[in-house]
Amino acid sequence: MNLPHALLRSLLIGACALLLLAPRTALADDNLSLVLAKRTPTLMNTLNLVADGAGFYKDEHLTISRITVAGALEAAQTCASGAGDICPIGIEPLITNYPDGIHLKMFLSRASRFAYVIAVPEASPIKSLADFKGKRIGVHVITTAASGVFTTASALSAAGLKPNEYTFEAIGYENEAAKAMTSGQVNGAAFPVYEFIPFIVAGMKFRFFRHPTFASVSNVGYAAAPTVLAAKHDAIGRFSRAIVKASLYIRYNPAAAARLLLKATGEPFSEDDVRRKTAELTAWEDDLPASDPANKRIGALSVTALQGYVQLLADAGVAKVAIPSSEIATEEFVAFANDFDHKQVKKRAMALR
Repeated sequence: MNLPHALLRSLLIGACALLLLAPRTALADDNLSLVLAKRTPTLMNTLNLVADGAGFYKDEHLTISRITVAGALEAAQTCASGAGDICPIGIEPLITNYPDGIHLKMFLSRASRFAYVIAVPEASPIKSLADFKGKRIGVHVITTAASGVFTTASALSAAGLKPNEYTFEAIGYENEAAKAMTSGQVNGAAFPVYEFIPFIVAGMKFRFFRHPTFASVSNVGYAAAPTVLAAKHDAIGRFSRAIVKASLYIRYNPAAAARLLLKATGEPFSEDDVRRKTAELTAWEDDLPASDPANKRIGALSVTALQGYVQLLADAGVAKVAIPSSEIATEEFVAFANDFDHKQVKKRAMALR
């Protein structure tokens, strides 16, 4: 049966109108995987846990899964192969392992300045980096992917010390590392600053030495393979935005962020745990990405400044070649990551007491 043209046209218009008025199916979440080393400290995973606990991943239509591997090198290899999407990592393994085919790009910082520090007990006679000549420096592990070794070697090199003028010693993690420091087994320890925070909250006192050349340059963040950045570009951007929101949330209300973080771990916790975690976040806030909440480029990496760091590692013999920093870092996601109403995040943070 042939319908008159006018009637057919009316039916089509009506059908289109019904489609427009009908409820739309909710967008499906994009899936991204985070690759974490087994010994990843909770503080290193803070931004991710707060983004999860505060619902920022859900807001960005993301489902985040975790892949656990043995160590930092394995994490880098997993992401470089495409078997995992995102590595929370220091930039040093990206530089030193680049000639070996591990190609990753850091796309978002998780610190406002250089993460690694060298610490000594407050009563130590060591007053400057030059005083580490002939001294033993504790690091977690001594491997080709241990960022503590790379960063400390570059800091001491910038201070005029040669690699044969000090000694690295593996002292493990957490309580084991603290015991090595307080017992005199080592003269100092080189860790990310956030790993000293639980000890500080517990009453230990340290003197910190920051990198003499790159103290204001962030060298830790989130990295992914170039193929993943291209194939999942929009999802990576939304992940970045969730992390920036989490950093602001911590800055505005560390107590609420501490509670959400602990809930996101899935482990039982007490009010004492909340108070302790709040104290840790408060002590750490100047090193977190949102140290300046008015900044509209939270999470930005300086590709230009990182080139100088790459060159320093190469000059010190830590890196085989001085690769272009644009090969291991990008700022392309920063504008998108900050493109939201920061005041709404503050309002959301302050609403939870």
